[in-house]
Amino acid sequence: MTFTSLHPISTRFDSVRLGLLYFVALSASLGTAVSAIGRLLLYLVALVYLVGRASGRDRTSGAVLPPALSWAVLLALAFMALSVLWSVVGPVEALWSWGRHARILTILIMVCLITSQAEALAVLRWFIWGQLFVVLSAWMLVFKLPVPWATGAGQGSYAVYSSYLEQGISQAVLAALLWFQRDQVFGPRGRWLAVACALATAVLTIGLMPGRSGHLVLLGLLSFAFFHQLPRRFVWAALLVPALSVALVFQFSAPFQERMNLLISEVALHRQGSTQDTSSGTRLEYWRASLQAVSEQPLIGHGAGSWNQTYLRLKGPQASALNDTVSDPHQMFLLWAVEGGLLGVVLLCAVLATLWRHGSSLAAPDGHALQAMLLALVISGLFNSMIYGIGIGDFFCIGLGILAALGRHSGQAPMAAPAWASPAATPPKRLPSTKVA
Repeated sequence: MTFTSLHPISTRFDSVRLGLLYFVALSASLGTAVSAIGRLLLYLVALVYLVGRASGRDRTSGAVLPPALSWAVLLALAFMALSVLWSVVGPVEALWSWGRHARILTILIMVCLITSQAEALAVLRWFIWGQLFVVLSAWMLVFKLPVPWATGAGQGSYAVYSSYLEQGISQAVLAALLWFQRDQVFGPRGRWLAVACALATAVLTIGLMPGRSGHLVLLGLLSFAFFHQLPRRFVWAALLVPALSVALVFQFSAPFQERMNLLISEVALHRQGSTQDTSSGTRLEYWRASLQAVSEQPLIGHGAGSWNQTYLRLKGPQASALNDTVSDPHQMFLLWAVEGGLLGVVLLCAVLATLWRHGSSLAAPDGHALQAMLLALVISGLFNSMIYGIGIGDFFCIGLGILAALGRHSGQAPMAAPAWASPAATPPKRLPSTKVA
């Protein structure tokens, strides 16, 4: 099977497509309601293009999508759709849950609808500018300036649209994108402005906001950036960056220090058998029950949408009333393991692995930006069900789709090796002959 991108049916539809892509890229920063509207419009336009190609009105040849990525995404979605048949919940609830898993289809749709390198860069700028608007609004909240559009300000902690947890994660990703795309966001002459914005975003994230997931993601991406900047003789230092960064930030960031101390105390309370509901203790309880659920159905899981019912059954009267409506264990891989079994986790990891490998085929800094966002998804997914979440799930899927489209149509060279990979260490290989007999 050949997967092809969906080229414009007409000039009018082409204009609609571009306008929609800009709106979708921007909507990922403007809260759950706007991002949901953007996703709905994106799917509708993708359907129009599919119908146009099927009807023969679009006779242009499409560019081939990365086949491994296409197969990985479609197989993962097909399996989770099949799990509706053996789900412990009703078909309506199971299908609704599958729809949240199916958000990863957004990645392929973005790659399909972006038809050139210039378009990909333009859409990426809208994506980054939307996040910069949120950061600017958050800084205005810091300085107690009026921000009437900040619908999430009532939650405190300088949240603009979403919660501080989600905003901290997206800001950590933004800092990495600004760094790796510093020559593109504001043009070559604006690279120092991009670096300054990245620094301001990092300070806001780890110096003023309390989201522990955002802190960990930012530290992980900082280590990733160091890894690609250090010369070969100092590459070992990249392994020390996380520990040194934690020690440094712990000394100078009050929010980070408070949240880490709170984490330690919450875990200690949980180990002592305390029944007090805390963020860390509740997560540990979710994870323990999830592992027990996986042991019951290790291969194919309990079916889409089954996590809550399975959790309540296993906990029995010990389950808190607050957990009656919780739909996930706050851990992306455990959620797929409970609902899709080990096979589901393997398919999810296949999607992530093919995205990482696809990033290796792109030119630097595009590939580094894609891999940085993917790393952020994995780190935050260890403590939250990222793709499953409304808003933050759209943010990751839209962003990964845009970054996966970079360089695909421009014939650029493969992504450059890290700074430490000297030519002496990796001698060039002679390419095989392409002569046809």
